[in-house]
Amino acid sequence: MEKLTEKQRAVLDFIENFSLENGNFPTIREIAAKFNITIGPVQKYIKILEKKGYLNRKESMARGLEIVDRQKFSPVPVLGNVHAGTFLEPVEDARDYVYINTGVTRNRECFALKVRGDSMEPSGIVEGDTVVISKNSHIANGDIVVVLVDGEAAIKVYNKSNGRVCLRSTNHLYPPVYPKDYKILGKLIYLLREYKN
Repeated sequence: MEKLTEKQRAVLDFIENFSLENGNFPTIREIAAKFNITIGPVQKYIKILEKKGYLNRKESMARGLEIVDRQKFSPVPVLGNVHAGTFLEPVEDARDYVYINTGVTRNRECFALKVRGDSMEPSGIVEGDTVVISKNSHIANGDIVVVLVDGEAAIKVYNKSNGRVCLRSTNHLYPPVYPKDYKILGKLIYLLREYKN
């Protein structure tokens, strides 16, 4: 690979650090804001980094950058919100993507949801977190799942005993739910949190 200038290295380092901290890659505007420059120079830096073999870019995606020869990341669609508390109507259309290390996703079909509510706080899942859910995973007692009950979704701890399913929150202020009809959308495999100062 060709050697980078100090400024090119700074842009590449920012892109890599941003992806590690946020689970996705920065947009052109976010890079521009970081270096207090306009979008045009950022696009030139991206093209140079591509030409020198440090970056790949997917033109159709706002966060479509990928660092070459680094850990591989898979795009996981963020489908909306999930309630950690009462149930919330699910959203099916992807609003954004987070990028998760392929060692975590392991070719599983995954989706992500933003957490609302406080019913899972004792488990370390707080409002504003992004949870990554694996579809079609084997579900065992004690797993944290996203479940659909009466057309609405929530994140709960799954337990089944004597043929009866119990969906419970880890916050004792929320009573357990014993649904007759339910559909498990997937199991929690990863959690992303944005640091807020």
